[in-house]
Amino acid sequence: MKTNLMKLVMLVIFGLSTLTGFSQENKKESKKAELKTVCFKSNLTCHGCVNEVKENVAYEKGVKDLKVDLNTNLITITYKPNKTTEEKLQKSITKLGYAANKVENKKIEEVEKE
Repeated sequence: MKTNLMKLVMLVIFGLSTLTGFSQENKKESKKAELKTVCFKSNLTCHGCVNEVKENVAYEKGVKDLKVDLNTNLITITYKPNKTTEEKLQKSITKLGYAANKVENKKIEEVEKE
């Protein structure tokens, strides 16, 4: 009797842990789907400018990834749209004294070739 009860308890625990694992995987997938990326063409001139942008914009609410390329003057930001907007991110760059002209996805390749 105790053995059957233990088997039943173990089976229930195993079943719950499996369901929990599936729900966590679904949450991870949905979190990835929530992210958006925006690119801005800027007027960065040195590594000091790059560092200033990285030190300030990277810590804005909702920012998940920030790449600043001095060669192309592109600032690429991956963010959660439910936490911030493109306009707020653009404002955080211009507040530092740099240009932040949004670049459409099609034009990014053209800007990188320049």
